[in-house]
Amino acid sequence: MKKSLLTLLAAATVALAPSLASADAAATCKGCHNGSVAPAVDALKAKFKTADALVAGAKASVNPMMKPAQADEAKLKAAAAEIFK
Repeated sequence: MKKSLLTLLAAATVALAPSLASADAAATCKGCHNGSVAPAVDALKAKFKTADALVAGAKASVNPMMKPAQADEAKLKAAAAEIFK
C-alpha cells in the first residue's frame, strides 16, 4: 500500500511540475507570436485593449496551432496579464 501511494504521489508530482515551473507564461506565447509565425505581441496589444479581450480572442481563434493554448484558460489569463502589465 505504501509503495503504490508513493508511486501515485511521484506520478502526480511529475505530471504537475511543468505547469508549476512556468514562471513566465507569456514566454510560451512569444515562441510563435514573433511576427513571422503569428502576429507579434505588440500587434496583439494593439488589437486587444485588455487582457480579458486578449483571452477571449485567443479562445475564439480557429487556428489549429492555438488548440493547446485554448485548453488551458488559466495559462492564457496569466500570459495576457503579463503582456498587459
